Amino acid sequence: MGQYEEYCYKTVRSGKYTEMYIYYDKIFKRKTKRNDDLIKEINSWDITTFEKELAESDKEKMEQEVIEEFVQVDKEDVNIRRSQKRLRRLINSNLNQYEELDKFLTLTYPGLKSREKACRSFKTFAQNLRRHYGSKIQYIAVMEIQDGSRLEDPTKATKDIHFHVLLFDCPYIPQEIMQNKLWKHGIVDIRKIEHFGDIAGYLVNYLSKDQTLAVKGKRSYFPSRGLIKPTEKISMEPDLLFEVLGNQNNKIQFKTDFLIERIGRIGYIKVEHIEDEEKTMTLVN
Repeated sequence: MGQYEEYCYKTVRSGKYTEMYIYYDKIFKRKTKRNDDLIKEINSWDITTFEKELAESDKEKMEQEVIEEFVQVDKEDVNIRRSQKRLRRLINSNLNQYEELDKFLTLTYPGLKSREKACRSFKTFAQNLRRHYGSKIQYIAVMEIQDGSRLEDPTKATKDIHFHVLLFDCPYIPQEIMQNKLWKHGIVDIRKIEHFGDIAGYLVNYLSKDQTLAVKGKRSYFPSRGLIKPTEKISMEPDLLFEVLGNQNNKIQFKTDFLIERIGRIGYIKVEHIEDEEKTMTLVN
């Protein structure tokens, strides 16, 4: 039957973000003593001064995303939500982790309507990139259809497929080389990410329910194999959480508490490790 480890506390570390889950009424088992006083401990701390101010709409959205991990909602919607969560964690795990500055690309391809052709084109691009500039280069790519939602006149939508790509540990490559020798299909817009805002949130919004892209059993985004993965820890002891909450550089970004019928009460806390100044995306000249 194999070995199983029980837990009622879980943390997921993705770069500078750590998410904490507290299961008050259910003990989970995973292949490989519950402390009922934890909520009293947390409520006794004066954590309000560390909380990041969020708009009410943002708080509601984050709370809904957490709840949807556990409730049964529309299957198509929950699959998108789960893909967004996985993608967000993967991006955050890799931002600012490499010797070279991270870069953001948009690869256009006029007239491209076929998902299969788009996938082949990106695969060739990635192979060309690594062949000429090093196999250490890592990437995360998301497909998007130009559906007019970002145009002043939506009727001018082309329905063309294009790619948004994060490149990690990639050296400087002139735009004309990237466009004319590596991609070869259309305009390439290159941006370096010197400073980070919510670039993960920016990219996950491109994940689509469009039937052309959201094909059952196939990825809606394309990560390279050598990326840094989020790390998950589980425990039956609250020390797992105290280790995170006790770090003075960890600031609480969001917290919520809710009840799921088949699981019981669940607590969720997301913290951000603050070291550098807020960063933004700048255009490469």
